[in-house]
Amino acid sequence: MEYSKNLFWSRLDITIRSDIKVDDIIENCFLQAENFENKYSRFIKWNYLYKLNKEKSSQIDWELFSILELCKKVSELTSWYFDITILPFLENAWYWIENKIIDENIWYKNIEINDNYIFLKNWVSIDLWSVGKWYIIDKIYNILDKSFDEFIINFGWDIRVKGKHIIYLEDPFDDKKIIWEIELENCSIAWSSPNKRKLNKWHHLINPKNKESQNDKIALFVTHKLASFSDIFSTALFVTPLDESLKILWKINWLEWLIIDKDWSIYKSTNFNCKLYQN
Repeated sequence: MEYSKNLFWSRLDITIRSDIKVDDIIENCFLQAENFENKYSRFIKWNYLYKLNKEKSSQIDWELFSILELCKKVSELTSWYFDITILPFLENAWYWIENKIIDENIWYKNIEINDNYIFLKNWVSIDLWSVGKWYIIDKIYNILDKSFDEFIINFGWDIRVKGKHIIYLEDPFDDKKIIWEIELENCSIAWSSPNKRKLNKWHHLINPKNKESQNDKIALFVTHKLASFSDIFSTALFVTPLDESLKILWKINWLEWLIIDKDWSIYKSTNFNCKLYQN
């Protein structure tokens, strides 16, 4: 059976193969996802993240602390191309907010955690939009894992499965066209592409070093056991220039990946088990 809910401007689908009653379990899954969105979406006024970005300090719980630690670690591994303080540049691209773009207002050096408090220095702001889906997917997986042998969690094409499943994914330019298929077993897959959220010359995958949308790739796919790793690395490596992202990926032997560049050239790790259809 399949259950769906709209969250984070996307759709969360849970597919379960089971004969037992699942309504209470699914309700709990959706409740956990809603609670996270209500707390950390930058589009909800006066929630925790809104007040933190406005007031620049707050108590920090283990949930946010663990998310920030993982974001920082991935940033280190990708030469600091992944940056959750990029919010001013996103706002400038989409809303044309002038006189707000200064280099001192980005980077992790402006996030300080001390004695269970978080401080945002130099008027920095943080955005958890790029990490929210993976956190929710892994949280739901842990709930379902206690009761079911097979299921699929699909949150806007970031997917984690238990059991063995064939997954079909869409063409980055045409959501009605299947471009490839992959067999997943007890793991996750995430992808990044610029064409879902685009305005004029801008899209949401911005290189924090040159302050421009990264345009040398049309899609990047990553698989890992945890959605937290596949999702965050798919974003981090997309905003990294292609030559540098390839150097980084060849050093990380615990990720499987595939990249389609702007000329439709294909790069992939040895064990990325997929069937790519004709363009």
